[in-house]
Formats: sequence, structure tokens, C-alpha cells
Amino acid sequence: MSLYRKYRPKDFPSLVGQEHIRITLLNAIKESQIAHAYLFTGPRGTGKTTTARLLAKAINAEKMTEDGRFNGSEIAEEIDNGRLIDVIEIDAASNRGIDEIRDLREKISYAPTRAKNKVYIIDEVHMLTKEAFNALLKTLEEPPSFVYFILATTEINKVPETIISRCQRFDFRRITEDDLMKRLKFVASEEGIIAEEEGLKIIAKQARGGLRDALSLLEQLISGKKLESTRVKAVLGMSNLAAVEKLYTLIEKAEAAEAVKELQILFAQGTDLIQFNKEMLDYLRQKLVDKVTANDDSGARDVIELIGNFQQAYEKHKFSYIPELPLEVAIIKSCLDKGSKKKPEPGKIVIESSKITPKSLPEPEKMAVIEAVSSVEDPEPMESQTIAFDELLSKWTQIFDRVPNALAKRCLMAAKPVGLKNDNLRLAFSSNFSKDKLFVPELLAICEKAIEETTGFHIKIQGEVNAALFAIEIAAATPKPEPSETVVNSALNVFGGELVG
Repeated sequence: MSLYRKYRPKDFPSLVGQEHIRITLLNAIKESQIAHAYLFTGPRGTGKTTTARLLAKAINAEKMTEDGRFNGSEIAEEIDNGRLIDVIEIDAASNRGIDEIRDLREKISYAPTRAKNKVYIIDEVHMLTKEAFNALLKTLEEPPSFVYFILATTEINKVPETIISRCQRFDFRRITEDDLMKRLKFVASEEGIIAEEEGLKIIAKQARGGLRDALSLLEQLISGKKLESTRVKAVLGMSNLAAVEKLYTLIEKAEAAEAVKELQILFAQGTDLIQFNKEMLDYLRQKLVDKVTANDDSGARDVIELIGNFQQAYEKHKFSYIPELPLEVAIIKSCLDKGSKKKPEPGKIVIESSKITPKSLPEPEKMAVIEAVSSVEDPEPMESQTIAFDELLSKWTQIFDRVPNALAKRCLMAAKPVGLKNDNLRLAFSSNFSKDKLFVPELLAICEKAIEETTGFHIKIQGEVNAALFAIEIAAATPKPEPSETVVNSALNVFGGELVG
């Protein structure tokens, strides 16, 4: 028998991590205030079905102690063994149709066979069809006096409000790591397992609040009645904290090449990159908490960006043809974000939004760049400025994602940020027509709100027309035809006709 079944709580004192539910139910039982319908909701492995069975035993047991023990109760033993015909467990995941609920309604009026009451435990109730829920609703409203319902679900949002309103709802919490550790130590002691403290801590952390997952992992990782932390790390594909810290330090220094090299070394050593990504996210989460606790707003925003990059990598892992690619992209993007926040060298002419420099352009366009750039005031930060211009540029695409209005987003994407002074952002437009489309009070307010949500600062938008700036991009992006090709095209345009090969 698996450990989680063998050590499933058989009385209320053994229930782990749900003290608020245990106390409430015991009080209701003592005062004979048991409802006819309950709804248990919460993450998987937190004790919903187990508590449903304990409640079924309390409803039917011949005797129960003050603290909720069922010493010597035959009915309780039969429920534990799954033999009591009056406690009916239904898995809604595989019995989700209206026919199954109609069958339940037909049999519900029959009196109990062995026990005082009949108890229906419907697990994963959110899986029922709409028609099945409608059929169940009438039964929940007017059940026979000897019938009780206990519904359990991991997805409360999928349960109709009409069902929820007819039940007493109990929300199960994730079990704390301390409570999981206590239970794991108890099970290890009962099984005669010599368990290292670090190994149990890793299991408790990996279980993420689920006791069933914790016991399943314990059973999987035991070797010869021993639980060694080295084996736990190896089987779970865990790296050490030092590798995570080293990678974080390299990203902070914007050393992309070294950071990618470090990842490649880990991959070559056989590190599970998905697990490594999880550890990185755990580490960044703790960093975020530390920054917020220290009132380091700027540092917190930086960590949030990193979390976003590594969360994207985690979500893309299963679709990636190259296992290490999502993490490499996250690392490089994070380093580029860090690098973009460094001050540019004095005298260097760069238009950030288009990445065009005079060197990359032919001579005629080079002069146009210099004229266009010289017409834009130097965006030196003022003393009252709350965010640097280059930092705002690094968040520009994130701002687009926060604009809910399609027209406002298109107008903003058609503009180019060219300066930031005294919390006023200057945007360049190709024409008065494109500028006027954005400068409608409603659309302007939407865009300014998106900027504030992304940067954390209230910044006003100002507009100007700079057609030369947009002409530069077009000139840079348009390939120059060969001289002979230009002559032929001109002749065809003048005389009309087509080129015959």
C-alpha cells in the first residue's frame, strides 16, 4: 500500500494543516448543526476528500470522542475500508453526465441500509456538465432528511453560483512547509526510515502545500530505508544554490556571454533546465520580497522584469525544439535590459528606437540624421525627473502591452519617444494627422495610465512633428537598386511596357 493511503488521517486530530476547518466542523457536530450540503475547495492534496470521509464518519459513527476520534466504531472502520454501502463516492471526472445524476436522484430516496444516514461524496464536482449541475440542483435544495452531500473541487470558479449558494463552503489552504516536515518526520519514524533533514526540507518545498505529493515523493526517493539529500537532488534534477546565485550575479553585471556560458556548463552536466528555471524563479521571488521589505522600489522593479523573463522561459520550455533556448533568451534579454540602463557615452549619436547611426547610412541620409537629431533637445534628466529616459525606452514595448484600447495602441506605436524632461515625455510623429489622432483626451489618458502602470511614475505626453526622423528609417530600410536596374526601370516607367527575358 502506498504511503499516502497508509497514512491517510482516520480521525480529526490527525488532519494536517487545516486547523480552521477541523475546529469548525467539530463544533457543528457537537451542537448537532450539520448542514445537508458542503462544498470543499482548495489545491490538490490538501485533504478535501479525506475530510469528507471524516465528516461522513462523524455523521454516522455510533460513538465519537470530544476531539473527533472514532475508537472502536464499526461504521467508521467500514468507511475507512470503503465497504459501507451508505457512503457513496462519485468521481465526477468520469461520471459527469446527466444520466449519472438522474440515477443518483432515483436512488436517493431509498433509506440507508447499515448506517443512520446516506452520504454522497462527489469529487472533482466542477467536471459535471451544465445539464448534470441543473439536475443536481433540485436534489441539493430538497434532500431527504437522511441524505448529506459533500462536494469537492480544485476549481471553484467552474462551479455554478446556484450550487455554491446551497452549500456550506470550506476553503482548504496549502499546508505549510513546517506542517509537512512534521508529518514527513512522523511517517519516516513509523516506517523506520533514516531521513536527512535537508532531504525532507527539499521534499516539503517541492510538494508546494500538498501532503499527498509530499508522501508520494518520500516513497519515490527512499533507498534501502534511507533518505539522502544527495539522492533527492539527483532524482529531482536539482542544481545547487551557488549556480543560481552565480547566474544572477552575472545578469546583474550584464555579462551575457559569461551567463550563457554558465548555463551551457550546467546543461552539459545534465542539469534539468526546467527544474533549474523553477529554482531561479524561487530565488527571484525571495529577492523581490527582500527588495520590497527594504523599500527598494527601483530594485523591486528590476527583479520583476527578471521574473517576467524567466517566467516566459518556463512557459515556453515544452514547445522549444532546443531545450536550452528559452533560458538562453531569458538570460540574454535580462542582460540587455540591464545594459540598456547604463549611461551612453558622451557625444554618441544613437536613435534608440530605430537603432540607426550615421555610420550605417549613405552620405545623403547621414546629413539628414544629424539635422534630425540636432532638432531634438538633449534629453538630459532634470533634478525633478523620476525615471531616466533610457530606462523608459527599455520598457517601451511593455507599455504597448498595457494599452487596452486598440486605437490608442496603434497611435502610440506610430510615435517615437525623443525626450523626457520634468516628467513630460516628448513623442515625435511623422505628420500632424498622425499626432492629432492620439491627442484626444480619452486616448491620451489611456496611454498615460499605461505608462504609469509600467514605470510607476505619472508622466504626461507631449507631441511634435518630426518627419525627417521617419524619413531616415525608410531610407535605411529601403535597399538601393543597382545603377543598371535604375536605368531600366526608368525607361519602363516612361515608355510603358515590360521586361522580356
